[in-house]
Amino acid sequence: MAFFSFVFLSVDALKCWRCSSDSTTSAFCDDPFDPSIINDQQRRWAYVDCSFPPTTQQNFGTYQQSSRPVCKKMKQLVNDKVVVSRSCSWEDVNAPADSCMRTQTPSYIKTEFCETCGHDGCNGASTFSVATILVLIPAVIAYFLAL
Repeated sequence: MAFFSFVFLSVDALKCWRCSSDSTTSAFCDDPFDPSIINDQQRRWAYVDCSFPPTTQQNFGTYQQSSRPVCKKMKQLVNDKVVVSRSCSWEDVNAPADSCMRTQTPSYIKTEFCETCGHDGCNGASTFSVATILVLIPAVIAYFLAL
């Protein structure tokens, strides 16, 4: 019975990349993400379990049932330097993937891109926006119709 409990608990774990391109040991974190240059030691501290609840308590000591762990990728201009960061985060289950774009930052930080996702390692992958996909679908259909 304990074995089955362990199996079910491990299925729910979300693993995300946690790094920042402005760190001297995280060149792989830049954009585009380059996992081919990550060594084993970096992988151990940069690819982490994000399933644990946030450390801040909400709702008088209980965690809101409507929040979930997510992976986050953010690209910001900090004092005129581009910084790409990847991290764990928690958000409302109904929040759109780009809701982190509305986060207030100091005047010397400009957020150019921020998106969350909910499957293992997704904040390291290249993503296509909905607009990109909507543009590509008619192009592919037109290509096949022209054949």
